[in-house]
Amino acid sequence: MSKLIEVFKQYQHQLTWIYVFMLLTELSILSTPFLLGKSIDGLIVGNWYWIVLLGISYFLSNFFNYKRMVYDTKVYTAMYNDIALKFLKKDDVDVSTKIARTDMAHEIVNVLESYVHYYIATIVTIIGSLVFIYSENWQVGALVSVAIVFIISAVFVLYKKIRQGIVIANDHYEKKAKSIEDGYPSSQSFFNRRRKIEICQSTIQGKNWFLMNSIKYVFLILSIILLITTTKDITIGSVVTVYSYVSNFLIALMSAPVAIEMFLRISDVLKRLD
Repeated sequence: MSKLIEVFKQYQHQLTWIYVFMLLTELSILSTPFLLGKSIDGLIVGNWYWIVLLGISYFLSNFFNYKRMVYDTKVYTAMYNDIALKFLKKDDVDVSTKIARTDMAHEIVNVLESYVHYYIATIVTIIGSLVFIYSENWQVGALVSVAIVFIISAVFVLYKKIRQGIVIANDHYEKKAKSIEDGYPSSQSFFNRRRKIEICQSTIQGKNWFLMNSIKYVFLILSIILLITTTKDITIGSVVTVYSYVSNFLIALMSAPVAIEMFLRISDVLKRLD
C-alpha cells in the first residue's frame, strides 16, 4: 500500500477538501429519515417546522455534493496522469504489460475517488443509522445488530473465491496486447477466456447478492414486527423513521462483500505497479 500512501501524501490538501465535502453530504443524507418522520407527524397536527428543516437538509446535501463534483475531477485526472507517466518511464516490462498496467492505474485513482467515498458513506450510514434506531427502540437496535454476525460470516465464506477471481482476471488482462499482436486465433482464444472469467466473477457476485438480500429481508421483516409489537403510542412518523434507518443500515452492511472486493482488487493492482 506504500504507492497509495505516497499518492495520498502528494495530493493530501486537495483530497482532504474533497473528503470533507463527502462527509458533510453523507451527514445531511443521514438526517433525512429522522426529519422525514418528524415532518409527517408535524404536518398531521399542522406544524411546519420540521418540513422546513427537511428542505434545508435536502439543499445542503445537494450543495455539498455539487461543490465536490466541480472540484474533484481536476484533482483525479492530474493524479492519474502523474501515476501513468511515472510507470511508463520504466524499461523492465514489455509493451503489453505497460498498456495493461497504465489502464490499471485507474484503480488507484478509483480508490481515492470512488472507494473512499463508498467507505465514508457506508461507515456514516452504519454508525449513524444504528444510533437513531437505538434511540427509537433499543430492542430493534439489538435485533439488527445481530445481522452484523450473519453478514461477516457470509463474507468469509466467499472471500477466497473473490480474491482468486481478481488475480486470474488481472493476469489474463496483461496478455491482451500480445494476444492481439499474435493474430486472430490468439485473439479469439484471449477473448473466449476473458468471457469465461467474467461469467465466473458474475456468478460469485450473484451468489453474494442473493445471500446478502436474503439476510436483509429477514431482518427487515423481523424489525417491523418487533417495532410494532413493542412500542406504545407509536406514530406514523416513527414507523417511517425506524423502517428507513433499518433498511439503510442493512443495505450498508450488504456493502461488506463489495468493500472486500475493492480492497483485494487494489491490492493486486498495487503489487503489479510497484
